Amino acid sequence: MRTGQKQFFLAFVRKEKVAEDTYFFYFDLAERGFVFLPGQYIDMVLPHKDPDNRGIERSFTIASSPLDKKYLMVTTKTIKSSFKKALANLKSSQPVEFNGPWGGFVLKEEETFPRVFLAGGIGITPFHSMISYANTKKLLIPISLIVSFSRIEDLVFYRELSDIAKENLNIKVIYTITHPDDQWSGETGRISEALIKKYVSDISEPRYYIVGPPNMVSAMGELVLEMGVPTEKIFIENFTGY
Repeated sequence: MRTGQKQFFLAFVRKEKVAEDTYFFYFDLAERGFVFLPGQYIDMVLPHKDPDNRGIERSFTIASSPLDKKYLMVTTKTIKSSFKKALANLKSSQPVEFNGPWGGFVLKEEETFPRVFLAGGIGITPFHSMISYANTKKLLIPISLIVSFSRIEDLVFYRELSDIAKENLNIKVIYTITHPDDQWSGETGRISEALIKKYVSDISEPRYYIVGPPNMVSAMGELVLEMGVPTEKIFIENFTGY
């Protein structure tokens, strides 16, 4: 158990399938007074029968905005595990134990320099929280999100974040697909130096936040360094699965 661990319980509300193998899970925040920063994560504890060797606890980045006082939302992919089965079988109003929030990979609103968010797949989760928060508070922080998915069927938050970008001139949202079909008219291929420079006019000024699978994070970190960005302007977070 971590030092200073903060335990709390929230009632499960519902799950929502949002992509071919991705779900949103909603928990009731009513009257809980739960406070967190955009980008932080929590630990979920789900006692269940015959847990695998990873046990009964997993970490989830919070996908919802701190300004959403109704629900706490997390995202997950359908990975076969005893924990995932227990999560999928939650009943409405069932209390669930959480610990946290944790983490320093956050949007600090007092720092107004531009941000470039680079994400792979479900790694978009903390950036959804950050962008939703920045948009609602009308923060004067230039944000460019560039996120890569394998297929159209895998996209999450696409319509919502695209709509925000249409209304908020401080926010750019770019999705790129590595295996596109004929329906896709947006960017294609992996995140590259050319793609970043296409949407970020001055690459030296922003801070770069990178989230995704370890291999993607490593590759993006090297790419940004090769572009001449100093290490102190690069912040990373690995998503290793749940």
